Amino acid sequence: MKHGISSSTVVSFRPILPPWTMHSIAEALETASRWVFPPQESRIPVTRYNVLQFAVPPLTLYLILCYLVRRPNTQALRLALTPIIVPWLWWLTFGLEWFPARTMAWNVPFTTTGVLFVTRAGEYCLSPTGRLKLTERIPGEHHGHLDPARPLYLKIYHGFTDALELILSHRGMGWDFGTGEGLRLPPLQARRPTDDRAAWIKETVLKDVIRNYLIVDAINTWWRTIPQITDPSQTPNAYRDLSFVMQLLVPASVMMVVRSYMSMWYSLAGVLDVAILAREPSEWPVLYGEPWKSESLHKLWAMEWHQLSRRLFLSTLGYPLRAIAGTPGMMLGAFAASGLYHNLMLIGDGQPGYDLPTNSFFLLQAVGLVIERLFRQITGRKVGGWIGNLWVVVFIVATIQPMAKLWLERGYLETSPIPASWSFVERVVGLARMI
Repeated sequence: MKHGISSSTVVSFRPILPPWTMHSIAEALETASRWVFPPQESRIPVTRYNVLQFAVPPLTLYLILCYLVRRPNTQALRLALTPIIVPWLWWLTFGLEWFPARTMAWNVPFTTTGVLFVTRAGEYCLSPTGRLKLTERIPGEHHGHLDPARPLYLKIYHGFTDALELILSHRGMGWDFGTGEGLRLPPLQARRPTDDRAAWIKETVLKDVIRNYLIVDAINTWWRTIPQITDPSQTPNAYRDLSFVMQLLVPASVMMVVRSYMSMWYSLAGVLDVAILAREPSEWPVLYGEPWKSESLHKLWAMEWHQLSRRLFLSTLGYPLRAIAGTPGMMLGAFAASGLYHNLMLIGDGQPGYDLPTNSFFLLQAVGLVIERLFRQITGRKVGGWIGNLWVVVFIVATIQPMAKLWLERGYLETSPIPASWSFVERVVGLARMI
């Protein structure tokens, strides 16, 4: 045939795109995940010889970013910093080994602070208006901080204090991202003597530092008597081997340790700041309220529990989902972000990655809040009173069980915030046994 293709003609086509396969895509994703979350053995150990080299440059750049977000007309410069500061802070958090794996009492604060800095850095870089205090129209206008006639040393001083105040304002009290978005303090704050510096220091040392230390110490001493906690690998079905009462008490004790341990360090920092730097006691409101008195899940999570990560949860998933599904979407998004945040906390401690029970616990809290919202719409009354308090206890104890089982059987509770060698309660118990 002159005008056709014979049966013997072989027609070949050269692929336009590279020959990607499922295997190569999986390898690429695995490589990317190992870059984002380096395995424990690939992380660079931090020592006294390299800590300044690794930590000072990115933290200095973060301080500069916090200065810029408190100054008008700096968005272009902040946008230019985005591809530098965000991955650098992420690497500082997950690329280094600050403490050995499975030392949650030390790794968790570093990881959670690092993730908070990463998300805030991204937010500060992208914010068109900067960060405002409630009394401001433009960033940094209070107390004449933008007065061009100021001496240079005052400009430097005010810039540094502005940036430092923003870094330390985790909850955003007096700022557009905290108080301006409905942040509320627990009722316990009203009972604190914030108008009397000496009385506040005394009460804070006794109630929030010493008492919380003893609570954590006592619970950790008790934990060391439970084989399922001290060595779960040697106890098959460790959590199921616990009695029903213990399955209720262990999760409750974990929540109490979290509350007391965080309050202890926060209050100690507040006492030092008020006593040495002469800050006002009102600038250090209580971190936690009294969660056991909560008469609704809304009151528990919005007031009585700490609000340090509130803005992070709302800005990452809460507000985007509110635009799609209203208030229920915001609740779901905020608690979904909280679940992911706690997974990152575990990854920072060298633990396995994503786990469903941790995320399910936090997602179920959003479901509980929606139930309370529906109850109010149907009955016209808020959840409250002793029935509300009972509802909170039952709901938390029921929904926390899968997460408590996973955490115990993976050995997350093996590491004690207060080692036996530092334990006051351990020594008292030892002396009592000798008598």
